[in-house]
Amino acid sequence: MNRSGQSDSEDSVVETVRERRPTVAPADLLLIALPALLLAGWATGVVSALSLPVALAIGTLPAIGMLGYALFYDPPNGCV
Repeated sequence: MNRSGQSDSEDSVVETVRERRPTVAPADLLLIALPALLLAGWATGVVSALSLPVALAIGTLPAIGMLGYALFYDPPNGCV
């Protein structure tokens, strides 16, 4: 037994929390990147000489490419 009264064979709270800590999956990064690209396009349109529709179209192109990659080339696990 240790100071807390638990036997040494039991998992400590810290070890249990480490095992349950969520990891960042590529799909999570994609969900962050899609609106970030659209926001970057909007911000570019607001602060630059480009018109807003042109800047949004330019920001949308990589977002569409990333979405196509995520859906068709590397779909999430568990999808049929």
